[in-house]
Amino acid sequence: MKDTITIPDEHVFIASPRITLADVADTCSTTLCGSALRDTRSAFRFLRDTLDIDLSATLACPKDVRRIFEATSPAAAGVSAKRMANVRSLVVRAVSEHGMRKRQVTQDIPFAPEWAELLDAIEDRMHRWGLHRLAAYCTVKGIAPEHVCPETLIGFEAALDRKEIPKNPRNLRKHTIALWNMCMKRVEGWPQTRLEAPNKAEVFMYPLDAFPEGFQTEVAAWEARMTSPDPLDPSAPLRAMRPTTLEGYRFTFRRLGSALVRSGRVRIGDVTGIDVLLDPENFKIALKPFLPGDHVRTKDYAHKMAVQMRNVGRHFLGLSDEVLAPIDTIVARLRPEAGHGMGDRNRQRLQQFDDDAVVRRLIGFPEEELARALRLKSPVRRAKGVERALAISLLVFTGIRVKNLRSLDLDQHVQRRGTRVFLSLTEDDTKTRSRLDLELPPATIRLLDLFVAEHRDLLLGSDGRYLFPGATGGARSYSAMRDAVGKPLRKHAGIEISPHLYRHVIAKIVAERAPEQLQNVSRMLGHKSINTTYQSYLGTEGPAASRKVNALLTQAAGVTPPKVGT
Repeated sequence: MKDTITIPDEHVFIASPRITLADVADTCSTTLCGSALRDTRSAFRFLRDTLDIDLSATLACPKDVRRIFEATSPAAAGVSAKRMANVRSLVVRAVSEHGMRKRQVTQDIPFAPEWAELLDAIEDRMHRWGLHRLAAYCTVKGIAPEHVCPETLIGFEAALDRKEIPKNPRNLRKHTIALWNMCMKRVEGWPQTRLEAPNKAEVFMYPLDAFPEGFQTEVAAWEARMTSPDPLDPSAPLRAMRPTTLEGYRFTFRRLGSALVRSGRVRIGDVTGIDVLLDPENFKIALKPFLPGDHVRTKDYAHKMAVQMRNVGRHFLGLSDEVLAPIDTIVARLRPEAGHGMGDRNRQRLQQFDDDAVVRRLIGFPEEELARALRLKSPVRRAKGVERALAISLLVFTGIRVKNLRSLDLDQHVQRRGTRVFLSLTEDDTKTRSRLDLELPPATIRLLDLFVAEHRDLLLGSDGRYLFPGATGGARSYSAMRDAVGKPLRKHAGIEISPHLYRHVIAKIVAERAPEQLQNVSRMLGHKSINTTYQSYLGTEGPAASRKVNALLTQAAGVTPPKVGT
């Protein structure tokens, strides 16, 4: 069997003639009639007019069709989920029948003898079926089983990308890798080549135990000092460092040490202590990969690490001001000009809330999610829906961080005072060590009472003390909480939002509508200074500010300004 042939990877499962969505729409006009023709034409008009798709420039292939529907949501398009599903179904059917035709893996591509023999040796029918795509690809490309390697998977994914509409090609590749490695252990005569993702990134950061013992010992001593400070030692920290902050410093040690070694300036065996990282030249070289650029979007990341290392040098290693002077200069030069402002991604996502309709959809979303949940027949799914509605309502009306949201304790943090309900967070709970007592609005209280009284007990782990329980009774995981308060908004309201962006949205809404209330927003978000609110949570209020100024200027000219939206 030849190792390779010339057919392009992306054409293994699909024919090469170029057919566009416009071509498919024209073909449907001659092959369909009645309601089928009417509905299909309507679906393609929806792509053209509502989603702004250039039908004549878009290939009628699975890859391009899949990406069209992955890039939008029913809410963003202003239609119901059912309407979007119908459009997708009609377009997929039309493309499957009249578009760039795919080759059926098990029908149109007969396996090479060695691949057929290898698949026949698999006893489990589902495992055998799961490797049919790879066998078909390798048959067309002339790749024998013993020559399959991680690089083979690059072309395999390219072929899948052109073939699959509803499925995720990368997930299919991962599944194929898992099945191949499983068969390598269980099937006699299977090629002994272990597969892994070919584009798996090289691990940049060395583990701590890869560094010399002296470095590890010094890091351990620093951790002991920061976690158990001696109250009688005037040079000791005032309070113990939190685990998340401790982990951040530990990562900084490893990142800078790894960057220094990878630069070639020193060998890993020469990083014998933290002081090696604070040598001025070493310090600059270690920080260089983390400066803002094409690969680093966070503008203040290098500055944050530089400040951390300066703190360690001054307060742990006891380095003099003279020794630290070059480090102080670097810290000053790295300091963001406008302070620690909003990141570019948050700034971009926040712009969607310039639209008052989006703001209304966000604030009204918990009630809509509750209504959807109560229509579900499954008690557990219904409980999960009510839980999502409550979690989103809490973020909208309190702005607490997701770390606090996921670990809300029913006995400790949720307090009732008559008919009023508060979230009470102590100094140890909050990032800024500011005590917070946040009163819940009536709508959120109703959601809370409904969830606790009728739905929470149906969830795994509900015998624990957390409002949002994990499956084993502990706090809900960060990733699960993030998905619960983000994915439903994208699916049903067309809103892209992360847990932390809720805090930005609160500040933006108040700044645009009642700027005199910003002091209250600062207190609500737990900021010690209103400057933090201005620097980190504001920055997209320009359109609202310009509207107000323009209205004043128009009034000064003696003209009655039109209402917004007219």
